[in-house]
Amino acid sequence: MEVAEYTARVNKTLDYIESNLDQQFSLDELAAVANFSKYHFHRIFMGVMNETPFQFITRLRLQRAATLLVMNHNLRVGEVAFQCGFTDISIFSRNFKQHFGQSPTAWLYQMRQKSNLSQSNSNLEKVKEELSVYFCSYTKSLKWNTNMDLNKSIEIKELPNMTVA
Repeated sequence: MEVAEYTARVNKTLDYIESNLDQQFSLDELAAVANFSKYHFHRIFMGVMNETPFQFITRLRLQRAATLLVMNHNLRVGEVAFQCGFTDISIFSRNFKQHFGQSPTAWLYQMRQKSNLSQSNSNLEKVKEELSVYFCSYTKSLKWNTNMDLNKSIEIKELPNMTVA
């Protein structure tokens, strides 16, 4: 079998893992997706990815958890851990600290301090408050009602003819 075939089978397994990341996997299950024996699959996966299947799964889960922690202020660390497929919060915390060098809570605090997400979330909330929906009886459809402050940055310009593409 050639390298391209091995890579294609491993890629099929990667897609399967990513689409089911919140579930638990067995080596037999992953090997069956790639259509290899579990021993052969483990060796090939390690050769292609430079990490074991379960190191890969753990890394992906941790990266997804880190993203969820920053992007969703209303989720708690435990909720994120379970959503990302960790069965125990202590295992999650230990793996998180090993991967990122600090606890999930400390990492989250540091990322929120560096990030401008809180500013953009605040701006989004302000925009949501200023927008409202109304029913237009003339067109018989829903319309957005907004104050004109939101449209201040819109500018219409006439440009000379030019080739774009």
